[in-house]
Amino acid sequence: INGNASYNHNEITELYNGLDEYEMSGTSTKLVVGHPVGEFYINRYAGVNPANGDALWLDAEGNITTEDSESDKVMLEGKSYIAPWQGGFGTSLMWRGFTLSTQFSWVADRWMFNNDRFFEESNGLYSAYNQSRRLLYERWKKPGDVTDIPRYGVTPQMDSRFLENASFLRLKNVMLSYSLPSSMLRKTKFFTAARIYIQAQNLFTLTPFSGLDPESSSNVYKAQYPMSRQYSMGIDLNF
Repeated sequence: INGNASYNHNEITELYNGLDEYEMSGTSTKLVVGHPVGEFYINRYAGVNPANGDALWLDAEGNITTEDSESDKVMLEGKSYIAPWQGGFGTSLMWRGFTLSTQFSWVADRWMFNNDRFFEESNGLYSAYNQSRRLLYERWKKPGDVTDIPRYGVTPQMDSRFLENASFLRLKNVMLSYSLPSSMLRKTKFFTAARIYIQAQNLFTLTPFSGLDPESSSNVYKAQYPMSRQYSMGIDLNF
Protein backbone atom coordinates (compact mmCIF):
# COMPACT_ATOMS: atom_id res chain seq x y z
CA ILE A 1 0.00 0.00 0.00
CA ASN A 2 1.39 3.41 -0.92
CA GLY A 3 0.20 6.96 -0.44
CA ASN A 4 1.25 10.58 -0.46
CA ALA A 5 -0.32 13.91 0.43
CA SER A 6 0.79 17.51 0.20
CA TYR A 7 -0.43 20.77 1.68
CA ASN A 8 0.46 24.16 0.26
CA HIS A 9 -0.35 27.49 1.89
CA ASN A 10 0.58 30.70 0.11
CA GLU A 11 0.10 34.31 1.12
CA ILE A 12 0.89 37.57 -0.66
CA THR A 13 3.15 39.68 1.54
CA GLU A 14 3.99 42.50 -0.87
CA LEU A 15 3.03 43.88 -4.29
CA TYR A 16 4.98 46.13 -6.62
CA ASN A 17 5.11 49.94 -6.19
CA GLY A 18 3.62 49.71 -2.70
CA LEU A 19 0.20 48.52 -3.90
CA ASP A 20 -2.03 46.63 -1.47
CA GLU A 21 -4.19 45.03 -4.15
CA TYR A 22 -4.40 44.46 -7.90
CA GLU A 23 -7.42 43.04 -9.74
CA MET A 24 -6.61 40.44 -12.41
CA SER A 25 -8.82 41.50 -15.32
CA GLY A 26 -11.18 38.83 -16.68
CA THR A 27 -10.23 36.20 -14.11
CA SER A 28 -12.59 36.91 -11.17
CA THR A 29 -9.48 36.94 -8.97
CA LYS A 30 -7.56 39.66 -7.21
CA LEU A 31 -4.08 39.95 -5.73
CA VAL A 32 -4.41 41.32 -2.19
CA VAL A 33 -1.74 41.57 0.47
CA GLY A 34 -2.58 39.12 3.25
CA HIS A 35 -4.60 36.85 0.94
CA PRO A 36 -3.43 33.84 -1.10
CA VAL A 37 -2.82 33.88 -4.84
CA GLY A 38 -5.80 32.38 -6.69
CA GLU A 39 -8.53 33.47 -4.28
CA PHE A 40 -11.72 34.47 -6.09
CA TYR A 41 -12.95 38.08 -6.09
CA ILE A 42 -16.56 38.03 -7.16
CA ASN A 43 -20.16 39.01 -6.43
CA ARG A 44 -21.96 36.63 -4.06
CA TYR A 45 -25.12 35.13 -5.53
CA ALA A 46 -27.93 34.80 -2.96
CA GLY A 47 -30.51 32.85 -4.98
CA VAL A 48 -33.93 33.81 -6.30
CA ASN A 49 -36.77 35.82 -4.76
CA PRO A 50 -39.61 33.25 -4.47
CA ALA A 51 -42.21 35.98 -4.87
CA ASN A 52 -41.20 37.34 -8.28
CA GLY A 53 -38.30 35.24 -9.64
CA ASP A 54 -35.73 38.05 -9.50
CA ALA A 55 -32.08 37.22 -8.89
CA LEU A 56 -30.62 38.23 -5.52
CA TRP A 57 -27.09 39.00 -4.39
CA LEU A 58 -25.28 40.04 -1.23
CA ASP A 59 -23.77 43.50 -1.05
CA ALA A 60 -20.33 44.13 0.39
CA GLU A 61 -21.78 44.21 3.93
CA GLY A 62 -23.71 40.96 3.47
CA ASN A 63 -27.18 42.45 2.96
CA ILE A 64 -29.61 41.13 0.32
CA THR A 65 -29.79 43.28 -2.80
CA THR A 66 -31.34 43.06 -6.26
CA GLU A 67 -28.38 44.85 -7.87
CA ASP A 68 -25.29 43.12 -9.22
CA SER A 69 -22.84 45.91 -8.51
CA GLU A 70 -19.11 45.97 -9.15
CA SER A 71 -18.64 47.70 -5.78
CA ASP A 72 -20.11 44.67 -3.97
CA LYS A 73 -17.44 42.21 -5.07
CA VAL A 74 -15.58 40.60 -2.19
CA MET A 75 -12.71 38.19 -1.68
CA LEU A 76 -14.15 34.72 -1.09
CA GLU A 77 -11.96 33.48 1.73
CA GLY A 78 -10.99 29.84 1.38
CA LYS A 79 -12.14 29.59 -2.25
CA SER A 80 -9.14 29.47 -4.57
CA TYR A 81 -8.40 27.75 -7.86
CA ILE A 82 -5.05 26.66 -6.41
CA ALA A 83 -5.68 23.51 -4.41
CA PRO A 84 -4.14 23.50 -0.93
CA TRP A 85 -4.48 19.71 -0.65
CA GLN A 86 -3.59 17.03 -3.18
CA GLY A 87 -2.12 13.58 -3.28
CA GLY A 88 -2.58 9.97 -4.27
CA PHE A 89 -2.62 6.42 -2.99
CA GLY A 90 -2.60 2.91 -4.39
CA THR A 91 -1.99 -0.77 -3.85
CA SER A 92 0.05 -3.59 -5.31
CA LEU A 93 -1.35 -6.92 -4.11
CA MET A 94 0.24 -10.20 -5.19
CA TRP A 95 -0.95 -13.78 -4.78
CA ARG A 96 0.19 -16.92 -6.62
CA GLY A 97 1.30 -15.08 -9.73
CA PHE A 98 -1.61 -12.64 -9.77
CA THR A 99 -0.97 -8.94 -9.17
CA LEU A 100 -3.66 -6.31 -8.64
CA SER A 101 -2.37 -2.75 -8.72
CA THR A 102 -4.36 0.47 -8.39
CA GLN A 103 -3.49 4.14 -8.35
CA PHE A 104 -5.82 6.92 -7.17
CA SER A 105 -5.27 10.67 -7.30
CA TRP A 106 -7.17 13.33 -5.37
CA VAL A 107 -7.45 17.09 -4.96
CA ALA A 108 -9.27 18.79 -2.09
CA ASP A 109 -10.70 22.28 -1.60
CA ARG A 110 -10.09 23.58 -5.12
CA TRP A 111 -12.68 25.86 -6.75
CA MET A 112 -13.33 26.64 -10.39
CA PHE A 113 -15.75 28.89 -12.29
CA ASN A 114 -17.93 26.72 -14.55
CA ASN A 115 -18.20 28.90 -17.64
CA ASP A 116 -20.18 26.21 -19.49
CA ARG A 117 -23.11 26.70 -17.11
CA PHE A 118 -23.01 30.45 -17.77
CA PHE A 119 -23.93 29.69 -21.39
CA GLU A 120 -26.15 26.65 -20.76
CA GLU A 121 -28.31 28.38 -18.13
CA SER A 122 -28.45 31.71 -19.96
CA ASN A 123 -32.23 32.25 -19.57
CA GLY A 124 -32.53 33.71 -23.06
CA LEU A 125 -29.15 35.46 -23.32
CA TYR A 126 -27.68 32.73 -25.55
CA SER A 127 -30.84 31.19 -26.97
CA ALA A 128 -29.03 30.02 -30.13
CA TYR A 129 -26.93 27.63 -28.01
CA ASN A 130 -27.99 24.33 -26.52
CA GLN A 131 -29.45 24.98 -23.09
CA SER A 132 -29.51 22.91 -19.92
CA ARG A 133 -32.65 20.94 -19.16
CA ARG A 134 -32.47 22.53 -15.72
CA LEU A 135 -34.19 25.51 -17.35
CA LEU A 136 -37.21 23.30 -18.06
CA TYR A 137 -37.58 21.80 -14.61
CA GLU A 138 -35.87 24.11 -12.13
CA ARG A 139 -36.28 27.66 -13.41
CA TRP A 140 -38.61 29.96 -11.44
CA LYS A 141 -42.09 29.86 -13.00
CA LYS A 142 -44.63 30.99 -10.41
CA PRO A 143 -44.73 32.72 -7.01
CA GLY A 144 -43.55 30.39 -4.28
CA ASP A 145 -41.02 28.48 -6.41
CA VAL A 146 -37.76 27.95 -4.52
CA THR A 147 -34.83 27.58 -6.92
CA ASP A 148 -31.46 29.04 -7.86
CA ILE A 149 -32.46 29.84 -11.49
CA PRO A 150 -34.36 33.15 -11.95
CA ARG A 151 -37.40 33.68 -14.15
CA TYR A 152 -36.96 33.75 -17.92
CA GLY A 153 -35.35 36.95 -19.12
CA VAL A 154 -33.22 37.50 -16.01
CA THR A 155 -29.87 36.73 -17.59
CA PRO A 156 -26.86 35.36 -15.66
CA GLN A 157 -23.94 37.34 -14.33
CA MET A 158 -20.35 36.30 -13.65
CA ASP A 159 -21.04 35.69 -9.96
CA SER A 160 -20.59 32.95 -7.39
CA ARG A 161 -23.61 31.05 -8.75
CA PHE A 162 -21.26 29.34 -11.20
CA LEU A 163 -18.36 28.89 -8.80
CA GLU A 164 -18.10 25.17 -8.02
CA ASN A 165 -16.08 22.89 -5.80
CA ALA A 166 -13.68 21.10 -8.15
CA SER A 167 -12.32 18.64 -5.56
CA PHE A 168 -12.14 15.07 -6.85
CA LEU A 169 -11.04 11.51 -6.25
CA ARG A 170 -10.10 9.63 -9.43
CA LEU A 171 -9.07 6.06 -10.10
CA LYS A 172 -6.24 6.80 -12.51
CA ASN A 173 -5.21 3.23 -13.19
CA VAL A 174 -6.14 -0.32 -12.24
CA MET A 175 -4.30 -3.37 -13.56
CA LEU A 176 -4.75 -7.10 -13.09
CA SER A 177 -1.92 -9.30 -14.31
CA TYR A 178 -0.81 -12.89 -14.14
CA SER A 179 2.81 -14.03 -14.40
CA LEU A 180 3.41 -17.59 -15.54
CA PRO A 181 5.37 -19.69 -13.02
CA SER A 182 9.07 -20.16 -13.74
CA SER A 183 8.65 -23.95 -13.71
CA MET A 184 6.36 -23.72 -16.72
CA LEU A 185 8.65 -21.28 -18.52
CA ARG A 186 11.69 -23.50 -18.06
CA LYS A 187 9.94 -26.22 -20.02
CA THR A 188 9.77 -23.92 -23.04
CA LYS A 189 13.57 -23.44 -23.00
CA PHE A 190 12.88 -20.12 -24.68
CA PHE A 191 10.98 -17.70 -22.44
CA THR A 192 12.44 -16.39 -19.18
CA ALA A 193 9.30 -14.46 -18.13
CA ALA A 194 5.76 -14.10 -19.38
CA ARG A 195 2.93 -11.94 -18.12
CA ILE A 196 -0.60 -11.24 -19.35
CA TYR A 197 -2.49 -8.19 -18.13
CA ILE A 198 -5.63 -6.10 -18.49
CA GLN A 199 -5.86 -2.51 -17.34
CA ALA A 200 -8.16 0.51 -17.28
CA GLN A 201 -7.36 4.21 -16.93
CA ASN A 202 -9.61 6.96 -15.54
CA LEU A 203 -12.20 4.33 -14.65
CA PHE A 204 -14.28 6.55 -12.37
CA THR A 205 -14.23 9.98 -10.74
CA LEU A 206 -16.02 11.18 -7.61
CA THR A 207 -16.56 14.95 -7.57
CA PRO A 208 -19.19 17.61 -6.75
CA PHE A 209 -18.15 19.51 -9.90
CA SER A 210 -20.90 19.48 -12.56
CA GLY A 211 -18.63 19.95 -15.59
CA LEU A 212 -17.15 17.17 -17.67
CA ASP A 213 -13.81 17.03 -15.87
CA PRO A 214 -12.64 18.66 -12.61
CA GLU A 215 -8.96 17.84 -13.23
CA SER A 216 -7.58 21.22 -14.27
CA SER A 217 -5.30 23.94 -12.96
CA SER A 218 -7.30 26.82 -14.45
CA ASN A 219 -9.53 29.30 -12.64
CA VAL A 220 -12.29 28.85 -15.23
CA TYR A 221 -13.71 25.77 -16.96
CA LYS A 222 -14.34 26.32 -20.69
CA ALA A 223 -15.59 23.15 -22.39
CA GLN A 224 -12.37 21.37 -21.50
CA TYR A 225 -12.08 17.98 -23.21
CA PRO A 226 -12.26 15.41 -20.40
CA MET A 227 -9.75 12.71 -19.55
CA SER A 228 -10.72 9.70 -21.64
CA ARG A 229 -11.55 6.32 -20.15
CA GLN A 230 -9.21 3.73 -21.65
CA TYR A 231 -9.08 -0.07 -21.59
CA SER A 232 -6.18 -2.19 -22.77
CA MET A 233 -4.74 -5.66 -22.53
CA GLY A 234 -1.39 -7.11 -23.42
CA ILE A 235 1.30 -9.74 -23.03
CA ASP A 236 4.87 -9.15 -21.85
CA LEU A 237 7.41 -11.77 -22.95
CA ASN A 238 11.07 -11.97 -21.98
CA PHE A 239 13.51 -14.21 -23.87
